[in-house]
Amino acid sequence: MTTYSPQPTLLLNSVALSDDVIINDISVNMGRANILEQPSPGYARVDLWTSGDDPIDVALSQPLQIKIQTPSNGAVSIFNGIVSDIEIKLSGFGNAGSLTIYTLTAVGPLASLNKKVAGLSGFPEEFDGTRILKILTEAFLVEWDDIAPNLTWAQLPAGTTWESYDGVNNTLVANLTNDIDVPGVYELTAYTGGDANSVTLTTNAAQSGRGVLSEHGDGSLHYDDYLARIDFDQLLLTQDDILSSGLETASQWSEIVNDVFVNYGSGEATARDETSIFLYGQLTGTRETDLLHLADAQSQAQEFLESRAYPRTYPTTFTIPLHSSTVTNSTRDVLAAVYCGLPITTNDLPAVFGTTFQGYVEGWSWRIREKEAYLQLTTSSLEETYPNIIWYQLPTGMSWADYPADQRWEDI
Repeated sequence: MTTYSPQPTLLLNSVALSDDVIINDISVNMGRANILEQPSPGYARVDLWTSGDDPIDVALSQPLQIKIQTPSNGAVSIFNGIVSDIEIKLSGFGNAGSLTIYTLTAVGPLASLNKKVAGLSGFPEEFDGTRILKILTEAFLVEWDDIAPNLTWAQLPAGTTWESYDGVNNTLVANLTNDIDVPGVYELTAYTGGDANSVTLTTNAAQSGRGVLSEHGDGSLHYDDYLARIDFDQLLLTQDDILSSGLETASQWSEIVNDVFVNYGSGEATARDETSIFLYGQLTGTRETDLLHLADAQSQAQEFLESRAYPRTYPTTFTIPLHSSTVTNSTRDVLAAVYCGLPITTNDLPAVFGTTFQGYVEGWSWRIREKEAYLQLTTSSLEETYPNIIWYQLPTGMSWADYPADQRWEDI
């Protein structure tokens, strides 16, 4: 039995709120809804209470960071972005006192990427990670030709330096070479389309490479190529961690694909599952890619077919109450730094969900108050990323005793 309180902290412009401001409620949403799409910009919503005579120093585009305490690692950032919306409501004012409610909304760095362009000089034939690094660097770095030709320093606020001009992404850019998997796995065709929306360019490259461009809680951007998840440390969840009322799955006919077309640079690759077609009808799905080689397109078509030809039965949502005394400190430490692609496994599911589960976190939502922290995980099955499981993809220490008695290797 371990006690825990998240003790959330909010920082505006890297300065913690004064003790006179009450953090009433925090919600954070990051990652993606399913494995078929790229993550959307993360966002946070915070309700703050203060006196009507004690305004909070907050402005649009101001850096906003949310931290929670962890048992072993101190205060850890679960969101880092910029303020996008400010709402102020006066709940009461008079001789008995006053209450002002600030509702702040902040967005992650992917939102800033959506406001930028890249690709003016084009890109050669190259691997997915290499291209994404180029796009992000071009989009976020301010260069001389990005500045209005008639701009003078006298027109900018006093104290502005070259390093601080449009410098909200300086740290992000400095870390890109460490956070982007280069070169990647799949080779892409050359790009000659000129300036385009940076999110569109990165999405095309990431989808073609079967990788993921995502935000972490510290505000950094990461690109994990297709093979990256094999090497991530796995988290084991027990029945003491999982809130049973938060388990959810939904088998949907609309998600089944048994006749696949993958378009690539100079043609089309196809794959079909005749048994699935017999059971559910012919259900076509098409993927547009920038792949250079037919062999890669054919491989993706076959694996896409294997992952979508039959309905899913695994849980797509897990809820973890970190404040529960049954959750271990080691689990709290790992989940405070949750990220897109975190491998999770459990052997303690109700039979209706198949008892065992191996998969990955794709998205997550925090709901935090002073003494409560709920974390809802949106997950995908291992087979959706790696349909053909091989030995080194299994968790260290996994044995046949961890599986149901009738489990066969062919069925994993």
